[in-house]
Amino acid sequence: MDQEINQVIQATLIAADPSQSSLHQQALQFLSEIQQNSDNTWRLALNIFMEGSPESGRKYPPQARFFALRVLEDFLENR
Repeated sequence: MDQEINQVIQATLIAADPSQSSLHQQALQFLSEIQQNSDNTWRLALNIFMEGSPESGRKYPPQARFFALRVLEDFLENR
């Protein structure tokens, strides 16, 4: 699951930075697929949203945590 988490984190950072135009659309599409498939990806999103580190509190950047929250919202709305 660590590799999947890293892919989502990288995609959210790329999607948040439109100056990376060559990868920007790919990142948006990847994240859209994750969100549309929330029945299968909600656990991944929950890990991204909840995981913390002792020194800084939260392990992942705010963009990734916000995206994870959106995936969880879609999952809960469609249950």
